[in-house]
Amino acid sequence: MEIRQGDVLVGGLYGVRLGGVFFGESMFSRERDASKAALAHLVVLCRHNHLAVIDCQLPSRHLASLGTRTIPRNQFQALLREHVRAVTAPLVSP
Repeated sequence: MEIRQGDVLVGGLYGVRLGGVFFGESMFSRERDASKAALAHLVVLCRHNHLAVIDCQLPSRHLASLGTRTIPRNQFQALLREHVRAVTAPLVSP
């Protein structure tokens, strides 16, 4: 997910999608709040495409300020069992 100001890349995030789960790997910003914009767009994209989970990996105050929450390991594993093997179409923009 790229955030640009004109032709300049100012922030974004990347990760891997398996079935109905997006596993976030990294976020970056060269301008204030650019990674937040990328995550907000990712949420819209995931909702539009019926992805059930965005795994942010490590909790942080930054991610918590954006609405993420930590869940127990057994709940996370259950979500993976349910959604990783889901048959899904290619992602389309809303």
